[in-house]
Amino acid sequence: MKARFLLGVLLAGALAACADGGDATGTADAGAQVVLLNSDNFEQEVYEADVPVLVDFTATWCVPCKVVDPIVESLAPEMAGRAKIGKLDIDESPDIYRGLRVNGVPHVLFFRNGEEQDRIAGVQSRETYVDYLEAMIAGESAFDASLSFLDNDAFRRHFVVSRPVEHLERALPERPDLLVEPFENGQTPLSLILISPSVRQNAQIDLALAQGPMISTADLAGLGRCDELKAALADDPEASSRPDPDGASPLWVALMRSHRLADRSCLRTLLDAGADPSGTHDGRFQLARPVVLREDVELLREFLERGLDPESTDDEGYNMLHWASLYGMVDGARLLLERGIDPGAETLQGQTALDIVLDRRQRRMEALEEVESEEHRIQLAETLTKIDEMIELLEG
Repeated sequence: MKARFLLGVLLAGALAACADGGDATGTADAGAQVVLLNSDNFEQEVYEADVPVLVDFTATWCVPCKVVDPIVESLAPEMAGRAKIGKLDIDESPDIYRGLRVNGVPHVLFFRNGEEQDRIAGVQSRETYVDYLEAMIAGESAFDASLSFLDNDAFRRHFVVSRPVEHLERALPERPDLLVEPFENGQTPLSLILISPSVRQNAQIDLALAQGPMISTADLAGLGRCDELKAALADDPEASSRPDPDGASPLWVALMRSHRLADRSCLRTLLDAGADPSGTHDGRFQLARPVVLREDVELLREFLERGLDPESTDDEGYNMLHWASLYGMVDGARLLLERGIDPGAETLQGQTALDIVLDRRQRRMEALEEVESEEHRIQLAETLTKIDEMIELLEG
């Protein structure tokens, strides 16, 4: 409910900003339109553009996009002649989305002189997009521009989890509190990093710990400090199921970090302390995906027996069977079907588990035709065998 309420408030603000439209100087071109980008015109409109370009990666099924899209559309008149505002539907042009390795929507990318300068995920204020474009028009670097936005709570969140560690280190002299000052809802930068998986996550954690931050019970689970976690839970047993300010439970944190921590995983510590997987969590922090990612059927069975609802969905409408199908967990999918999960349930994109697997198979077949390495061909062939096994299970 809190997430929906916040989106409603942001959407109202976005629409109000759009209604204001243009700039106060009267120089905006009220007739300027957003460029609708696709695979055919992306090269010309973006890479060959002689002005900075903002590209809004969006999708019709994406709820936060309904906040970002009108903000972006309102920029076109104000930026006419100085910058280009574009929008790309990832379902209509998936090749561009995948080629640029855009991770989720909404996502806004900035280009200048044919090269990407920066990208911002999630919902940001209209002022942030405007200031970014103005800085690019003035020839400033993306990094220098971004430092001026760190007073904005949403942008600081984005900056902390998306930037290379070198950028964070460069920013610390300007903002010594960057990795210790809690965000507006009380979440700490360390906790945010722990719930934001990425290839740079471990290095970000090390840098954050070096700043002497506050460490919560859920943080201990994510850090693999199981003895300290056990002691903390002895003093406060309810902490085993208490979500952080963003809505992530200690179980979610431990599950998502378990593949990196290996034998230092504190998952068992939490379960033995009575952590409850049946509680309601915000869509992003549903336990379905991290449980499936462990590829452990007995663990999946234990979570189901402890009350985890296999039909619960995340922000994209994925339930446990969808994730098992996407990751090729045949034994897990079989268990879920035995437990009565509906194989016809659809994601927000209208895909069933079978649709997801068929899409995977098509993409693997296309890759098999292009690959030259024999080793890679063998790997793809093995993957296709598992995919066909999943298809047979779901069709049965």
